[in-house]
Amino acid sequence: MLRRLMDILICPVCGRTFELSVVEQEIVKRDGNDFPGCLDYCEFLSQKITSLDIKKKAHSHCIECYQKEVIEGWLACRSGHTFPIRKSIPRLQDITVEEQRTKQTFDVEWKVFKYKEKIYGHSEEEELQDFFHRMVVDERFLYGKTVLDSGCGVGRLTQSVGKLSKEIFGIDFSQGVDEAQILNQKISTVHILQGDIMNLPFKESSFDYVYSKGVLHYVSDVRKCIASLACVVKPWGALSITLYPKMSELFEHFNRFLRIVTVRLPIIIIYWLSYFLIPFLSIAWKWSGLKSRNIDWNESAHMIFNWLSSEFQNRTSNREAEGWFKELGFDNIRISSTPVGITGIKFGHQPDKER
Repeated sequence: MLRRLMDILICPVCGRTFELSVVEQEIVKRDGNDFPGCLDYCEFLSQKITSLDIKKKAHSHCIECYQKEVIEGWLACRSGHTFPIRKSIPRLQDITVEEQRTKQTFDVEWKVFKYKEKIYGHSEEEELQDFFHRMVVDERFLYGKTVLDSGCGVGRLTQSVGKLSKEIFGIDFSQGVDEAQILNQKISTVHILQGDIMNLPFKESSFDYVYSKGVLHYVSDVRKCIASLACVVKPWGALSITLYPKMSELFEHFNRFLRIVTVRLPIIIIYWLSYFLIPFLSIAWKWSGLKSRNIDWNESAHMIFNWLSSEFQNRTSNREAEGWFKELGFDNIRISSTPVGITGIKFGHQPDKER
């Protein structure tokens, strides 16, 4: 973890700022020459940035600060809540999250299923192009922005978006963050955290752009989660999400009945069952109306596992998602031709964070 994060982190339980205790740190040479400076507080100098002179002084130490990686340590707020830093990653989720089946599902996905050059049937470049299409944005939209990837998984898309933006923070509650940290550890403009996107550990209005791709299908309360994301978007910043679209009534009934059974099975059984059901995936795709993909057997098993094991599976429509955005103060809404993908601009309204 870089000390840069202390400028925007807050306790996800009470919202108070942290104090950093370092147990172990290493000198790490960063790739590139971009070292975004802090805006409100410089942990390196232990000083609030209240004037232009202090800001210049703080930013003069950025190169030195970015070379010091906190490997092990603690974050503690004045209310007494403490969170560990392990393997360079601040672990900022409530302990109750550890017990959720959805987290266990994604821990298995990112640790057990083996990935090569493709994830969910997409190469790195295909994944980025799919991101542009689903979020209705382009490369120029990302330039100069401070970005949050909400649900970053193993961090490949985080890295791709980070190459085009000023700085990016990736957060996920699964063990995929360990892979994401390894992938991005030498990039000064990419930061990885472990936490719950329902209770984000960031100050309000911290980001120019927040997105969540392929994640909100699996949360317990989609509206509450979108409100949590909206809270950390700056006025005139943007928010993008994707969600599962609603299917035919017949398929929805079949899917609901099937998952009543599978979500009660042990995850290890779902893992092996996923490989057994690979021959039926193309039938499910055709029946659901979704476009099939040319993917190998391991990726097919991964998608089936994801479908059958996750505790929650939310589906919505473009109209419903657009309504949520407008309720939260977003306008200039753009909707992808592939449902459901939506982007909106926050017009100065700052909704109360729902917890």
